[in-house]
Amino acid sequence: MRLLAFCEAPADFRLAAALVDRVLCERGPSWVVDNFEMPEVIRVWHPDPSGRAYFDLHTLNEYMDRLRVPSTRGHFKGRPGGAGSSMMRKALKIARVLSKQQAGDPIDVVVLVWDMDQQPDDRRAGVTLARDEARSWTDFEIVCGFQDPEREAWVLAGFEPRDEAERARLAELQDALGFSPVEHAVRLRDKAAGAARNIKRVLGQLTRDDPDREERCWTEPPLEILRERGEPSGLKDFLDEIERALLPLLDPSGAAAPS
Repeated sequence: MRLLAFCEAPADFRLAAALVDRVLCERGPSWVVDNFEMPEVIRVWHPDPSGRAYFDLHTLNEYMDRLRVPSTRGHFKGRPGGAGSSMMRKALKIARVLSKQQAGDPIDVVVLVWDMDQQPDDRRAGVTLARDEARSWTDFEIVCGFQDPEREAWVLAGFEPRDEAERARLAELQDALGFSPVEHAVRLRDKAAGAARNIKRVLGQLTRDDPDREERCWTEPPLEILRERGEPSGLKDFLDEIERALLPLLDPSGAAAPS
């Protein structure tokens, strides 16, 4: 299975790719689970022209020029575009060109992960509009991850204190904020660095800015915990989309683990 990812940063790809692997390994058919010690046998991420494992959402125009992707303007199925509609259209057109270039090994799934920042409703609606338009001319599945407000919300959903020091830090933050940052990460929307409700500050305080500690937040908790806590931040929808789009490609019989 060949996947192509569009993200804003390496950390976004690292998280999204790991979540894809968890769903495949834990929810996929038995042959996938039995062979996941060699994940490249199961799935391959199509690199960008520079060899990076994902395509950078900030440089879509450069990709289009390099790959000679024709641009398209105008409405989306008769409706004006919204926040992210043009971006999504460009990404999917890039994916279509790349898929046609892969003789005998086309793109199976496009994964797009995007921070919602201060526009959660507008960005979801804009991207969804372009995705719906593209279904008439794409041959691949499309999975969208809407990180609300940012990637850190998905990481916080999996934070489980591992010792007394971590429990104390979480309790201190909960007292200061008036709510649990683990269960209500969507409320951490202050963009000012160092602000009490700045999501990067909160995650950094809990994990001591340790990338390995962050990684444990999405590799160790059960997927159902991530789904439950991550429903407001879009994590549940992303995990559900992975199951919906990817598992049938690996098991057309429908015998994969039920939801």
